[in-house]
Amino acid sequence: MKKFLRIVVLVCVLLLLAVTLCAASSPIKVVHVALGNYGDHWVQLVSGGKSMASQLGIELTVLDAQMSAAKQVQMLENAISMKPDAIFIDHGEGASMKPAMQKAMELGIPVIIFDVITDIEVTSEISQDDYMLGYMSLSKLAEDINGVGNFVIVTLSGCAPLERRMRILELVLERFPGMKVVQQTAPSFSSAVITDTMSRMEAILKAPGKIDAVWAPYDQITIGSMKAIEEAGKDIPVYGVDVSSYDLELMAKPGSVWKATAACDPSEIAKVAMRIAYLAATGKKELIPRQVIIPAALITQEVARKLNLGAGEYITKELVSAWGDSGIAWTPEMRKLVQDNVNK
Repeated sequence: MKKFLRIVVLVCVLLLLAVTLCAASSPIKVVHVALGNYGDHWVQLVSGGKSMASQLGIELTVLDAQMSAAKQVQMLENAISMKPDAIFIDHGEGASMKPAMQKAMELGIPVIIFDVITDIEVTSEISQDDYMLGYMSLSKLAEDINGVGNFVIVTLSGCAPLERRMRILELVLERFPGMKVVQQTAPSFSSAVITDTMSRMEAILKAPGKIDAVWAPYDQITIGSMKAIEEAGKDIPVYGVDVSSYDLELMAKPGSVWKATAACDPSEIAKVAMRIAYLAATGKKELIPRQVIIPAALITQEVARKLNLGAGEYITKELVSAWGDSGIAWTPEMRKLVQDNVNK
């Protein structure tokens, strides 16, 4: 009888050891549910997430909704059914995704969001410092026209980051009472946003009245505004938000009307999300920041020309101090893990 009990105990210990070893060897699984937009900014964001996931040994799946809010909701439901260790939601309509986000949280799946407006408590919310981005860009516009003049605003409706950037407008106008918004337009947020912006700007440029500057706080509408102005043969300065190597190339070219842009490092956004996912999956929830704000930087046309980046090259911390590793959601153990994985 004692021998039988010893065998039972030994079997139980071996089973427990096998389960523990299996759990330890299983990679952390994260699903990135993206609204998607295919601009260089988003491409850098996705690339940053994949890079950080690889360094941390995370198995990352990216689901791209191809700019469809309805499709993103379905993809979020699909992500939940995959039973991952965490879900990262990149952009999207908070109201339509709310039931699925609540469902994930109730099932114990950590939810990390970026630029999604919601009133439910998720694991962590990442955002660019959109208020500072808006302030930096619009203040540079005001500085360049000496605080006096007529300007046009090109923005997007129902887009969380742009809505935050727009809130700074009232404060800047209060500071510079000599500035006046003479036109405001909102192109559709789609894959055709640049051409839609161009069409709208062309119509504005044909209308009577003087325009001293254009504020377009998203790089795709900045590009559309710039192209319309340059095709019309006009010299109206444009100020934007967000940056990519292509944006810098457009800013730096001779005669460009794109004078400045404010931006955060897009790759760092997703890298922070992966680090938070790792902390959540490994039971270190007390180390997870509830709110994360990625630092902002102003890049002027003069700086863009000095950077002189080649095709496919990106800004580094050495070039712009606010870029690169923010130090957010790191632990010494995670840094060691990354170093060990790099050295493999």
